Amino acid sequence: MESKKTYQISKRPLYREEIKEALMDAIVTGALAPGERIVEIRWAKELGVSQSPIREAIRELEMIGLVENIPYKGCIVRKFTSKDIVDTYKIRIALEGMAICEAIRRSPKEILPDMAERLTEMLDSAGEGDMKRFIESDVRFHEAFVETSDNELLKRLWRQCYIRDNTRLSTLFSKESMLALAERHQQIYQAIEQENETLGMEAIQTHFHMLIDELEEAEK
Repeated sequence: MESKKTYQISKRPLYREEIKEALMDAIVTGALAPGERIVEIRWAKELGVSQSPIREAIRELEMIGLVENIPYKGCIVRKFTSKDIVDTYKIRIALEGMAICEAIRRSPKEILPDMAERLTEMLDSAGEGDMKRFIESDVRFHEAFVETSDNELLKRLWRQCYIRDNTRLSTLFSKESMLALAERHQQIYQAIEQENETLGMEAIQTHFHMLIDELEEAEK
């Protein structure tokens, strides 16, 4: 009989985020099946924490569409659908398309060293199979040019797209290797390096449309 997977918190300072990742991992791998109720007491005991951070993590998972709160039943795992992530990526095409053009017009040379570093980190972590570092580098790569925008609403809407969570989910479900996913970012970097707004828009659209196509293919 296959042994049951246990989940443990490795770094106490980050334990709220790690609790969410443990629950997300359980949902993605099927340890928590669609329609199953998430029992706070059980997960608190398994992870060695109080019920309060478990409850917070569940609320965050509800916001990104992995669980739903049903009256008199509690929090139930939803059947995973790529639509929530696809919808987010469609919004990100618009937001990051605007952001990359502003970055190119404003100060492209200032952000290139940071983006180059994040791209190298993605490639290195992909080679090492370090998904957590890969996702963090991916997020910070996009963040580097988004944060150059002078449009505070754009930046606020971008942050509300649950960037890290959706990046993690799409990475888990993509049939492409992390190395292939990392290499795709080179086109975005090159567009900023060449200070070409048209290439920048095309690079953003191509990047996200490829992710969208893969998520929709995974649903078939």
